[in-house]
Amino acid sequence: MRKPLKEFFKNNILLLDGGQGTELEKKGVSISHPLWSTLPFIIKNKTHLEAIKEMYRDFAEAGSNALMTITYQASFSSMKKYSEGLVNSEEDYAAFLDYVIGFTDRECITPDKYLVGSVGPYAGLLSNGAEYSGYYGEGKIDFIDYYSPQVKHFALSPRIDLIGIETIPNIDEFKALLSPEFSRLSFSKPYYISVTTDNNGCLRDGTSLNEICRAIKQSASLLPDNFVFFAINCVEFLHCVEILQSLNDCLEMQGVDRRFRFRGAYPNSGEIYHGGTHSWSSNPYAGPEDTWENLTLGLLSQECLMLGGCCRTGSEEIRQMALTTKKNSTVAAMKAFPSKASNNYQSF
Repeated sequence: MRKPLKEFFKNNILLLDGGQGTELEKKGVSISHPLWSTLPFIIKNKTHLEAIKEMYRDFAEAGSNALMTITYQASFSSMKKYSEGLVNSEEDYAAFLDYVIGFTDRECITPDKYLVGSVGPYAGLLSNGAEYSGYYGEGKIDFIDYYSPQVKHFALSPRIDLIGIETIPNIDEFKALLSPEFSRLSFSKPYYISVTTDNNGCLRDGTSLNEICRAIKQSASLLPDNFVFFAINCVEFLHCVEILQSLNDCLEMQGVDRRFRFRGAYPNSGEIYHGGTHSWSSNPYAGPEDTWENLTLGLLSQECLMLGGCCRTGSEEIRQMALTTKKNSTVAAMKAFPSKASNNYQSF
């Protein structure tokens, strides 16, 4: 049985899976669609559903103790727009999410694994690569309305252990996620917020590292007990530790309570993405010391409690992280939450 996360984090690191979409592509699943790797759940191709089972099994065998639902692109608005008539109402949407959660629980993971409800950014609806630019147009967006159906459903699902709000590239969106209006959507379910930045720690829309931390400082007192931590994802492998440290140092300098730190990180593979050709190439700046073991050690030194991989990371990378965290997780957890009396101790 799974321990409550509050208990788990005392002595353990949550190790996520890796790049689900690219792993499914390797298994012959086409994800060239606005709904991306959610597509097999729509068309219900048996071969592709078997590939999903294999993908989860690969990550679990590599050492992942937390698996993410394949729902990053599957907001209510995106499903209405791109699911070809499958979802037309919130009732349809709830049934679809129940199907995904149920399939994942029954067919893909064992009861001892944590299940993270994956919630992608508004950029997913635009389906134009806005995760990498943070540009959402000039109009005003009701982010609470956008997120509400998916977050509320995950919050009420007994099998979802944690809600992951991922890859946030835009400061207005980030501020909305820090608001009481958003936190009420989660009820009492633990959740985290993860941003995506450039190599200098700026949001993809150009918002500076200082402004990110200032937004956190202004909203920290309003965040509920079930908010667990901030994270970074879809960031450059070579700069991941540096980005995390810069954000945490900035929060420290601004006097933000230590409960509100970046304690999660899941970077990309280390390859370079070429937007014009939608292709990847090896990073010429990577040296022999740039290993997943050393990355993991660097992240643990920043008191990370959740690690994993994003784009192009596979089970081998997760295996290297698992071996490293197994040897070092207790020390990292004790640093982050030294005692029950400490202000760092999460009450979720």
